[in-house]
Amino acid sequence: MRVPAATRVTVTVAAVTLALGGCSQTPGERLEEWYGSGGEAQIRKLNEDAGRVNEVSMRTIDVQGPACRDLLAQTAKAEKLDPIPDEGAQRHWKALGGFRRGAAECADGAAKNEEGQVSRGIRAVQTEGLPKLVSTVTLIKAGLAAAK
Repeated sequence: MRVPAATRVTVTVAAVTLALGGCSQTPGERLEEWYGSGGEAQIRKLNEDAGRVNEVSMRTIDVQGPACRDLLAQTAKAEKLDPIPDEGAQRHWKALGGFRRGAAECADGAAKNEEGQVSRGIRAVQTEGLPKLVSTVTLIKAGLAAAK
């Protein structure tokens, strides 16, 4: 049995429309997907590693150096994540450079046994990185709450 060309086109257009419509997500759904597919775990790990750098800030270089190296490695992983599908949160997330700069300076200072450099790096983590992470998490939580 032959199907008229007009019917084939209508069926094809309907299938494409259905397929495309099914892929459409709201901003809240995209944020939930980002958060659930690695974003939450990455945020938690960054928070743990930054918290550890903060905790060891008054200890010796042999303890500070490994904490800073761990945060530097975790920051590199976080920067490779897909962008956060929330403009404000992504802007703060990109500003995690405070973690990268501070952890790198601290790790480099620890390798050279330079206390002043280690302290500057830790201070950057505390004053540049942590506040941006807190802002990012606040914006993500607001976006997730709005999606429900």
